[in-house]
Formats: sequence, C-alpha cells, structure tokens
Amino acid sequence: MSTIAAIATGPAAGGIGIIRLSGPAALSAARRVARALPSELTPRHAYFTRFTDAAGAVLDEGLALFFRAPHSFTGEDVVELHAHGAPRLLSLLLTELLRHPDVRLATPGEFTRRAFLSGRIELSRAEAVAELVAAESEAQVRAAAAQLTGELNARLEAVHAPLLELQADLEGSLDFPEEAEGADQHAGARLEEALTAVRALLADAKRGALIRRGARVVLYGPVNAGKSTLFNALAGAARALVDPEPGTTRDLLETRLELEGLALTLVDTAGLRDDAGRLEAMGIARTREGLVGADLAVLVLPPDATADQRTTWRAECDDARRVEVCAKADLHPAGDRLLSVSGLTGLGLNELRQALGARLGAGAASAVLATSERHLAALELVEAALTRARAALDVSTLEVVAGEVGLALHALAELTGEDVSEALLDAIFSRFCIGK
Repeated sequence: MSTIAAIATGPAAGGIGIIRLSGPAALSAARRVARALPSELTPRHAYFTRFTDAAGAVLDEGLALFFRAPHSFTGEDVVELHAHGAPRLLSLLLTELLRHPDVRLATPGEFTRRAFLSGRIELSRAEAVAELVAAESEAQVRAAAAQLTGELNARLEAVHAPLLELQADLEGSLDFPEEAEGADQHAGARLEEALTAVRALLADAKRGALIRRGARVVLYGPVNAGKSTLFNALAGAARALVDPEPGTTRDLLETRLELEGLALTLVDTAGLRDDAGRLEAMGIARTREGLVGADLAVLVLPPDATADQRTTWRAECDDARRVEVCAKADLHPAGDRLLSVSGLTGLGLNELRQALGARLGAGAASAVLATSERHLAALELVEAALTRARAALDVSTLEVVAGEVGLALHALAELTGEDVSEALLDAIFSRFCIGK
C-alpha cells in the first residue's frame, strides 16, 4: 500500500500539533523534515529533534516517534511528528513530506480504515473513533469509549457464535438426515435465546441513537405560564424575552445544552390560547408542530389551572412523552400536586433536570454501546430474520428456518465487518476527519 500522511490534530492553534505517516516509506519521508534522527530508531521511543525545510533551515523543534509494523495503530510502519501547534508550521512540514515520491495525502478516515483492514481493530471499534472525536456530551463520550474497548463486538459475537452453530446443525439435518438425526433439537430454545440477546442490543441501540443525535425537549403550555422564564433558567442565559404581556413568544426558540450528561435541544414555544391574533396563531401552530417531533414535552402549568384546562393542555401531547411541572412556585406554591419550579429563584430546577434525565434514559447512558443508525438498522434486520425463523419452526420446513438464520448471520457479519462491501466502508470512513 502507498504511504499516507496528514495532520492529525485540529486546525486551530494549540500547544502541540501532530503529523502522522503510515506505510512502508513513513520513516524515509519523515527524515526529509527530521534530518538529525539517528540512522537506527528504537520503536516507541521519543526522539527530540529539529524540524527543517528543504534547504535545511530550522522551522521548529519537537519529538519524533517510530512504530514498527505490525505493532502500530494501522499495522504498518507509522511515524508521528510532534511539533508546536501552529497551523502554518504544520502545513509547511506536511508539504515537505508530500514531496516524497511514495507519499500522498491521506483521505478522511484512512488511518483508521487501514487499522480495520489489517485486523488491528473491528469495524465497530473503528466507528467508535469517529464517534469519540465528534462527541458533544458526556453520554456520547462514554458510549463511544465503551464501543472503542470492544464491548459491542463481544456482545455481537455472543450472538453470532451460537447462531453459527445452529445453522451448521440445521444444514447438517438437511444434507445428512440420518447421520445428523437430532442435530436440530432444541432449535426453538436456541432461537429464543438469540432473540432475547438481539432485542436487548436493539433496545440499547435505540437509546444510543438518542444519545448520538441528542434529545429534543419542548416546553409548552398556556400563555403567561412561565415557560420562557423556565427556558432561560435551564439554558443559563436570558435567551427568551420575558414580559407580563401574554403572547410574548411567537416562534420556536432553541438552545443546546447538556443535561445529566446527555446533549439536548431545549425549545421554548408560543403559549396556547384560543383568542390569539394572526401572528400569535401562527406561533401556536408551530408549537403543535414542535410537539410532534419532541422526544419529551414539558407541560408548564400555571398554579391556578383548573382540571378542565389541564385536560385540554394534556391532550396536545401523549402521556408517554409528557412531564408536567407547576411554574411560578416563588409566587404560588403548588403543594404536593406537581413538581414545583421557579425560573426566577431556581426552586425545583435540579429536581426537574433529574426528572428529565431519568425519562430520557440518561442514567443508563454508560451502558449504551450501539450508537449509529447503521447499528440500529442491522440489528432490526437480525431481529426480523430470527423472528421469522422462530415462527417458521412451527409451521414450515427446516429449509426456511435455515434460510432465515442465514439472513440473520449475514446482517451480523455486515455489522461486525466480517462481510462488508467497499461501498459501505467508503460511507463509514467518509465521516472521519483527515488524519484519523
């Protein structure tokens, strides 16, 4: 394979900037800018050296590290040059490295792709690199870290191995019915066990999808209930206008924040009422549209709300996605009826944050392993195939059962990377940064 090079650190100025090379010409290319390196390098040893341009003029001082194949991230010879994090300096050094006839600029994710192709890491761990780099919340970091350690692949293998044995037994019963008599015994129990494990992973993947994209939480309720004040308090800044006049908010107002380790988008909405003017009515229509796409809706109730009014407002969002709070608790305590909050004094805000985190599954974030839409789609295929196989066991032939188990195994193999197309690899690694 060709030798690749790229800047591995971000484009902003910083204390340290790293250039990475991988391939058979990595060391010879590195010597173009690190001419003072010894003729023989000890792998994994940091060498202090000067970095120079083509004419030999000193540009910087830093460290050079050599990792000999196959004991490197990519499985190839790898060199890392640690200079000061000046973007222009790194660009000059990279340009000089690319003058080497056997070196080219790496494509996005190519270092990690080579690590996968050389067998250094599984596909799920390779994907975790991109997830970790892009993480915006504690939950995303923890989920990516768990995936990076190989936990997801271990759980997938715990499903794959028994299914592979089951398929072998089924195929043996079909091809050699006399010699393999009884090999398909307990197939129903074995399928049920696999289904249980896959459904647990699927539930994990659905939580992971929420963690990956972030939750959407919408505040809604009647006019002058205290939604905007609560929005500002949760956001930690005066983002929404607050005024005693009803109908101040006429459009959706969003802010990003982290709650109980989970990234979420908090949305303030126009207050609901029947006698709204034209512009306010448009805002109320957007409120209802926002509720449709919400992962969770917080119904902000005024302390003097009647039972009939509450019933009307509750009807705007289904019970499973609704949390109710009584606002303006600094003026009108709500007793024990609901969670009382005050955006002005902060009363009840910690309790509200905990309640929202619990409803969104933030407490279980550390257990999430599967986070990508690809994981979710593949696991749904596995579950569907095994469900059909279990049903066919009672009403159809072993050929049908074996065929469905084969489909489940194919989806699992694509998930782990054992049977994956170049097109899918291109799609996965195109999300990576250059240098990763």
